Amino acid sequence: MSIDLTFIAQIVIFILMVRVLWKLLYAPLNDAMEARNQKIEKGLAAAEAGVEAKAKAESLIAAQLAEAKTKALEIISAAEKRAVEVNEEAINKSRREAEQILDSAREEVLSELEHARQSLRQEIAGIAMLAAEKVIEAELDATRHAKMIESIVHEGLGAA
Repeated sequence: MSIDLTFIAQIVIFILMVRVLWKLLYAPLNDAMEARNQKIEKGLAAAEAGVEAKAKAESLIAAQLAEAKTKALEIISAAEKRAVEVNEEAINKSRREAEQILDSAREEVLSELEHARQSLRQEIAGIAMLAAEKVIEAELDATRHAKMIESIVHEGLGAA
């Protein structure tokens, strides 16, 4: 086998061609593919970060929702308790007012009763005075006096 000059020239041209292609085509293509790989890796990292952020946000939202439900239940419980207290206060106030009205009515009835008794006493005293006057004016007869007193009392009490 003989190595001739054409073969050596072809090897030199091949090596030069590989170097030129490497410089002009493969290196920029390799750089573009590397940049694309880095861009894809950054996008994937951002997507993972977004997924993590979404998970954190969802857990935060769930915690806030649970807290809001707890506060709402506390508010409802406090409102129900206050409603019961207000209802009890209203019932107690109504009872006190009813007792005051009853006491006032009792006092008024007692006052009217005492007034009626006083009036009755005055009338009886007046009747007794009238009877005494008539007994003194008439003769001193016991049976007649008894009949007269009975008729006067009957007349006086009949008018009352």
